[in-house]
Amino acid sequence: MNLNKIKSMIQKISETPNVKKMIDDVQAATSEIQTKLQNLNTNDAVKKYKDLMKKVSAKEKQLQKEVTAVVGKVKKTAAEVEKNLEGYKKKAKAQRAKIEKTIKAKTAQFSGSTASVKKPAAKKSAVKKVVKKKAARKA
Repeated sequence: MNLNKIKSMIQKISETPNVKKMIDDVQAATSEIQTKLQNLNTNDAVKKYKDLMKKVSAKEKQLQKEVTAVVGKVKKTAAEVEKNLEGYKKKAKAQRAKIEKTIKAKTAQFSGSTASVKKPAAKKSAVKKVVKKKAARKA
């Protein structure tokens, strides 16, 4: 029974014109606040988005500058390495030619000394054979 009394009391209060007017005003204020919140949220979001995009583009430009600088340094270093490599190749070829020349000279010197020892021995045996053949013919 108490519940029924409370319901009837609420109904009587809500039927009064002042309460109806107050309820209408509260509902109008609520809808107005909600639309303003949506506009504020949208406007704030747009502002934040624009700010973030400015920051992103600034960082992107900075990153691009840094990448360009690093690529330039790498290219410069690569060119220097290529230049040094060519120099080292020339030096290595010159050193190789020098070593080969020295080896040829030593080989010629070594083979010349052994050849001079062998050649007279070979000549003597050849001469002996020829002498023996001539002696055999005469006999």
